[in-house]
Amino acid sequence: MSVYKNILVATDFSDINRLAVKRASLLAKQNNCAFILLHIIEHYPIGNGPLSSVFQNSAETDNTVAQHARSKLDELRQTLDYQNVQTELRITSKSARHEILRFAKAHEVDLIVVAPHGQGIIGTLGSTATGVLNNASCDVLAVRQTDEAA
Repeated sequence: MSVYKNILVATDFSDINRLAVKRASLLAKQNNCAFILLHIIEHYPIGNGPLSSVFQNSAETDNTVAQHARSKLDELRQTLDYQNVQTELRITSKSARHEILRFAKAHEVDLIVVAPHGQGIIGTLGSTATGVLNNASCDVLAVRQTDEAA
């Protein structure tokens, strides 16, 4: 009997996130379950807000970013020792935390694997993992990088 049926790991392609993906894929292999690799491209508002001059996106920019992310997901999937990886790419205007939680619920995920430190912006380092851990309706595994894993 498998403990988990659907494992979700969200990645921003940072080193600690790559470690989380590796550990999640090993759990999926051991439990013979579905493994969903998720990347979220967060969009920031264009307009008159305080950060509008920093975050200017166009349809062309969005498409280029999505293509680059898909390529990086495919590269990451090829490094795994797990052949049947289901890969999902999400592009959203929501925060990563909200999208991870929404996606997990919609796809009946029973384990979310997160890394506590990734590529946050403007002091948000670790806020996504904390938000997922505190609000998920399923198990959450927070992967920490140790000296041995580096």
